[in-house]
Amino acid sequence: MVAIWYLLVLAPFIVIPVVWWHHRRKAAERDSAADARLQKLVSAAKLDPAAVQTAAPATLLAATGYVRRSRTLDPVQTVLFYLLKNSLPDHEVMPQVGLAGVLEVAAEITGSEREQRLHSLARHTVDFVVCNKALQPVAVIDLPLQEPGALTPAQDFKARCLAEAGIRYLRLSRKALPKRDAVHALVIG
Repeated sequence: MVAIWYLLVLAPFIVIPVVWWHHRRKAAERDSAADARLQKLVSAAKLDPAAVQTAAPATLLAATGYVRRSRTLDPVQTVLFYLLKNSLPDHEVMPQVGLAGVLEVAAEITGSEREQRLHSLARHTVDFVVCNKALQPVAVIDLPLQEPGALTPAQDFKARCLAEAGIRYLRLSRKALPKRDAVHALVIG
């Protein structure tokens, strides 16, 4: 009878470490699987530079008039999307957003100037928009096809509009994406 009481008293000291060890082992397996998937995506993005093309004109002239894209995001954009999603769990990441979905024209501007500004916003897209949980834009990220250097007129327009609205605008190089642990500091500041 006394042995049973000793076992009951000692059971939590045996069960809790075993459960904790099992949980830590499973978490380490999940982390290593996630790292392997990320490395696979990164290597696919580095090995396939031709994947950064848009739909071919021949596929656009199909009998139906429209054809589904093979991918919504190219491999480099896919890697950055997963980096952002994993590094910013308290934020929402939206890919391929029109600038008109991020900004609006001030109410004081009316008439033809308002229409012109709305049309200018509608012509531009950004690669990623990072929003807080209230879906308010915090940062906008572009991955230009050419190396970041002098701003193109479109990038200059985006930079001016977003700076005026108080939204952070980042242009990242396709060849040097940030490391996983540096994404939060880079995007949120």
